[in-house]
Amino acid sequence: MRWLGRLVIARRMALWAGLALAASHPLAAQEAAPPPVPTLADMLARDEMNPPAQELAAWAGFAAQVAGDFAASADLRAQTHLGLANALLYDKQFAAGFAELEAAQALVAEMDEPPPFAARLHAIAALLLTELGRLDEADAQAQAALATAGGNLKDQALAHNALAGIAFARNDLAAAETGYCTARDLGLAAPDPYHAMIVNDASSCGVVKYYLERPDTLAAMRMASAYAYAHLAPDHPKMGNVLNGAYAVLMRYGRPAEAEPLIRRHLALERKLHPGDADDVYDPLSMLARALELRGNLEESEGLFRAAADMADRLDNRSQPYTRGTARLNLARVIARAGRLAEAEVEARGGLDRMLAVLEPGDSNIGNAQVQLASHLDRLGRGEEALALADEGLATLVAVQPAGHSEILTARLIRARILAGLGQHAPAMESAREAAGQFEAQLFDLAASETEQVTLSRVLPLAFGDFLEVALAAGDMEEAAHAAQLLLLSELAQTSARINAASIARSEGLGDSVERMDAARAEVQRLTIALAAAQASESGEEGPAQAALEAAQAEASAAMRTLFVAFPDFAALARPRIATLAQLQASLAEGELLVLPIALPTRAVTLAIGRDGAIARDGARWAEAAIAPHDLAQLTARLRQSGEREGVFDTEAAHRLFGIVLPGKLAEVAEAHHTLLFPASGYLARVSPAILLIAPVAKGDLADAPWLMRRHALRIVPDLATIGDSPAVAEAEHFLGVGSPRLTDASVAWADLPELPSAFEELSALGSALGAQSNTLLLREAATEAAVVRSDLTGFQVIAFATHGLVGGEVAEMSEPALVMSTPLPDHMGDDGLLSASEISRLKLAADWVILTACNTAAGDAAGSPGYSGLARAFAQAGAHSLMLSHWRVRDDAATFLSVETMRGAAAGMSRAEALRQAQLALITRTDMRGAAHPAVWAPFVIVGN
Repeated sequence: MRWLGRLVIARRMALWAGLALAASHPLAAQEAAPPPVPTLADMLARDEMNPPAQELAAWAGFAAQVAGDFAASADLRAQTHLGLANALLYDKQFAAGFAELEAAQALVAEMDEPPPFAARLHAIAALLLTELGRLDEADAQAQAALATAGGNLKDQALAHNALAGIAFARNDLAAAETGYCTARDLGLAAPDPYHAMIVNDASSCGVVKYYLERPDTLAAMRMASAYAYAHLAPDHPKMGNVLNGAYAVLMRYGRPAEAEPLIRRHLALERKLHPGDADDVYDPLSMLARALELRGNLEESEGLFRAAADMADRLDNRSQPYTRGTARLNLARVIARAGRLAEAEVEARGGLDRMLAVLEPGDSNIGNAQVQLASHLDRLGRGEEALALADEGLATLVAVQPAGHSEILTARLIRARILAGLGQHAPAMESAREAAGQFEAQLFDLAASETEQVTLSRVLPLAFGDFLEVALAAGDMEEAAHAAQLLLLSELAQTSARINAASIARSEGLGDSVERMDAARAEVQRLTIALAAAQASESGEEGPAQAALEAAQAEASAAMRTLFVAFPDFAALARPRIATLAQLQASLAEGELLVLPIALPTRAVTLAIGRDGAIARDGARWAEAAIAPHDLAQLTARLRQSGEREGVFDTEAAHRLFGIVLPGKLAEVAEAHHTLLFPASGYLARVSPAILLIAPVAKGDLADAPWLMRRHALRIVPDLATIGDSPAVAEAEHFLGVGSPRLTDASVAWADLPELPSAFEELSALGSALGAQSNTLLLREAATEAAVVRSDLTGFQVIAFATHGLVGGEVAEMSEPALVMSTPLPDHMGDDGLLSASEISRLKLAADWVILTACNTAAGDAAGSPGYSGLARAFAQAGAHSLMLSHWRVRDDAATFLSVETMRGAAAGMSRAEALRQAQLALITRTDMRGAAHPAVWAPFVIVGN
């Protein structure tokens, strides 16, 4: 949505250089030798997209030289004025640039016939006039440029570029798309292409497609990036466009943690090129604020949005007059998320007023601003005022945006929520159901086609929260359950759907096609992460990484086409599935309760779904607690930090969060059930529910504290549509244990991790507790990456890893999560001592249970990423049915006790969740184990599985 913050559009796409780049001029051997005097040919051969200050200095010097030459021809003087005008345009001195342009035009007017550079003169005039806000004059100049370009493809490209810039300034994005993409194609067809210009046009083509939500956006972005790495130097200023395109895609796919370092690099580049205030700085500054907002860092996000808004007020950006208003609306949104609704209204109203002052009626930016302000007014209880504003904004968006655009759907859901607040439940429900259904279809299509890229839990819009609110207000528990599942879709649900589709495809005899597609997608995922890391670090490996990614993407596309032709239903089957309320009830075993905690903008809501007792008739109950999402995130983070470190435990936070997760009478409903099931997403995804306290306790009284785990077995459900049950361990014939790695290489970044002396004992005891016919152990020197990757693992029903886990980015060498293995021997090529998530996903498992007693194995792909999106997803992709994971670093002795006792209980017939609960209860009472009653010791593990 554009009111979330415009991406960078390279509005100025430079004039073409008519000659090949001139060879460098070596200095004479003598120090006193003067530098060579540049000619006009030398100046036209320069890359005008070099740093603006550098090019302006060069052209200013040349202009001074020409001014002192009384014999200089009118042609030379005109081209000199034109070159200087272009340099001033890049340096954002638009008035001065236009004065130089007019001087060039005056000289041309005295010539007997139009010069060869006439088209370029008109095009640069159009670009300058666009920046000065004189759009009608700019359009006339751009049309003249197109008329005089003749057969010169570069001149044609520049004219279309100018027309696109004018269209963009008028917010005619469809025309801007046509212009930029046409300019790109003409530039590519030119016999002597100007590479920087092509990157500029290709990037702009991709970004406008992004705004319009075109299905070929990703292909356009990839083309721009691949061309740039093939033809431009790594430090070229236009690489900023490539970074912009890269992080735009990551943001769209719900991966702000990976986007953030790219945005920071782009921001640093633009600040170097444009000291002080500049729209080229404003854009990445706003995107950085947005990335931080999505990651929950609202304080820093607000500070950056405020800085961006203040900068926008200082900018004289007549080509994008909506910027000042958009900046204030961005700030209003993040302030509202922090719970300061009255202040948010002030900022949003200021944004709308700024837009109304400079934009034409009917502009989509005004429509978006009206809808956002209406949302704030509704939260403040001013429904009638909000509805009038939302109606006006929605009408504008419907008139100018393509049907089904996310801005229209978001506006409809906000309007439905306003209607619900006014008691008009029937029309509210009808509108919300239709809009949410369109959103759902679009996003699931995206997830099915880009499975290895999309993180649905971050892509799914907050608008689904409006759908939930409308359903709850109408008392429609069927739709409320549907909305809750949409809001809580996890990465593991995506994986589950894809695995189900692959299983059906294999049953149709298409196993080889599935294997090819899976391998290609895993490679795309690995190389995407590697490229983002290279781009963020300026390692110089960006070009090779981009080339490798392009090849992998081509292979993945070919593999998908082959499979889809043979099995057309695959894409539909690979979409996550939403269960009906009746299906959710039927999937629960006796005594199980599904608990769905959700953070909404002004409160926390929990739905409880069950099949037994009082809840059986209704199917679901719900309750709420008043808390802003920012405060809830802080409370959750506070509890996690207290739980993962031995010391004084924050019992107040544990009890307060319990009251939010199970508010009011839901606590009584839960009391009647022995097992509670939680989703692998939402605000609880980074905390074990076991450490919630049912009643307040003194800080030091932990051994007898009323932990939620004391009364209930707890299980994390990856895919709500296929809950199933949590059975005891099936009779296992073969067990594999991997761990106690040898860490001897001091050169690796993880060399300071401690040895795990209990791992041998733990893995041996696990095999014994399981009662397997055979136990295979890979320990110490044998616990290598190569040994795991090259082994046939399909015969093991239970696999356990007792080693260290790393979160993506935790060490410099690893941009994705990984398990630490033994340092490889020198002759083990391709073995880096880390079993990465992408390598795990390519394993072939048939394991009923994978036990990861490593640290942080429930963490996301990177710090701040959604929980259960890293190693958990990788093992699920490989074929593991159930997982035992840790939320934080696990003490060696505690890991051994908990894993072995859980296995014994499960082997004795308990459900896995109950077996873990009994192991935790037993550990708490241990007086011979230091700090055993502290959650840091007994509470890290969770059972995840369907």
